[in-house]
Amino acid sequence: MSHDLFNDEEHTAKYRLHRPGYPKKLYENILDYYFRGKITNERIPLALDVGCGSGQATVDLSLFCERVIGLDVSANQISRAMPNDNIEYRCHTAENLSFLQSNSVDLITAATTLHWLDIEIFLEEAKRVLKPNTGVLAVWTYALGTLDNPIADAIYHEFHHVLLFPYWDVKRWLADDYYESLVPLLPYKSTLKQATIEHRTETTLGHFLGFIESLSGCQTYRKQNGEQAYENMLANLRQKLIQCYVKTKLRNSTDETIDFDSIKMSVSSPIRLYLMRKNHM
Repeated sequence: MSHDLFNDEEHTAKYRLHRPGYPKKLYENILDYYFRGKITNERIPLALDVGCGSGQATVDLSLFCERVIGLDVSANQISRAMPNDNIEYRCHTAENLSFLQSNSVDLITAATTLHWLDIEIFLEEAKRVLKPNTGVLAVWTYALGTLDNPIADAIYHEFHHVLLFPYWDVKRWLADDYYESLVPLLPYKSTLKQATIEHRTETTLGHFLGFIESLSGCQTYRKQNGEQAYENMLANLRQKLIQCYVKTKLRNSTDETIDFDSIKMSVSSPIRLYLMRKNHM
């Protein structure tokens, strides 16, 4: 069953606002694979984006697909999903695609979501609904990423791997090896293609901390330890990162002459993409 860890209303608002999108190169790889290297202006007839969240990948897919269906188990995520005329959003699990006919879907995408699913059940449904000989399954993920400041990066990794360690759902760790441990479960091995896409995001400290708040481990910490402990944890992380990025000596931590949230930073998060084609009925 799909894990519903992103359903709280405030959490889903932060998720939409602060979760990063995906680079153009990712979609170029998908299109090149789908059209077998042919340069064309054709559009993919029907794409299904499972675990779509608030539609970060769904809205990108709508640019080169005739029609896109976005699925998520969170009603709050779906209510905040980014719209487009050719997108239909449904609050639905990825493991039960009974509303779709067999051999009817051209492209299925799972953007940083496969680890939250009941993988084997989902893959059986994906195999059923994909069109034979042309239907493509595209799965991708990214791991923790690296900050452009080495000291800040060490703080970030300690926060993620030590402080939040007890609060991560066990399924979260499946993404840390870029799904290498899940490759044996993937179908259509003879067609499988892997690609690693470098992805560097220019951001600000305030936006990055918003991303941190959108993480499921942070929200579990909040539920288990209470609002004050959660606010203290974030304030402590914020102060440590400020000290890494601000070069001049601060007069005091409440100095309002510096907009600390506007401090520029960048995050490198390579994306691992797996592409496979249904090669039989």
